[in-house]
Amino acid sequence: MRYPPDHKAETRKQIVETASTEFRAHGVNGVGVAQLMKSAGLTHGGFYAHFDSKDDLVADAIDAAFDQTMAFLGEAASEAPQRQRKRAILHAYMSKKHRDHTERGCAIAALGTDVARLDARTRRRFEARVDSLIRLIAGNESQSAREDAIVMLATMVGGLVLARAVRSEALSTEIVEAVQASR
Repeated sequence: MRYPPDHKAETRKQIVETASTEFRAHGVNGVGVAQLMKSAGLTHGGFYAHFDSKDDLVADAIDAAFDQTMAFLGEAASEAPQRQRKRAILHAYMSKKHRDHTERGCAIAALGTDVARLDARTRRRFEARVDSLIRLIAGNESQSAREDAIVMLATMVGGLVLARAVRSEALSTEIVEAVQASR
């Protein structure tokens, strides 16, 4: 059976998108290659036609997760007046919807501790993507804007992790609202 010329690229994209979702939902070590391929509607044997290793897939999946987050936060920022950009980013990030959908959320909050244990190449790619998110939040190149963006990102990520980790819906909502009110 002959496939269209873009079939391999489309299949790879499908695997990356599935892995991005599954890794954020279950962690890098919480799902294996066989389960990822099954979730993508493919057989395990086809994995190595697209990736040399799971590490290669992890790096691409993290990039896909960051692409989603950057688009989501970039849209929130672009819809707000210039003076309200950071607040719009904060409110979009610290929303109940973002809190409740780990599988579609920020790679930093979902995978940060996993990434710290991965290979240096993946960590470098993760770092570059964190830096791009800091630049999005900062909005300009001044050092003080960058420092403020780093603090804001750390607060948002920490707040989201806490809001997801606690069992009480009331406390989780209180954390979300407290971080939203911080700006």
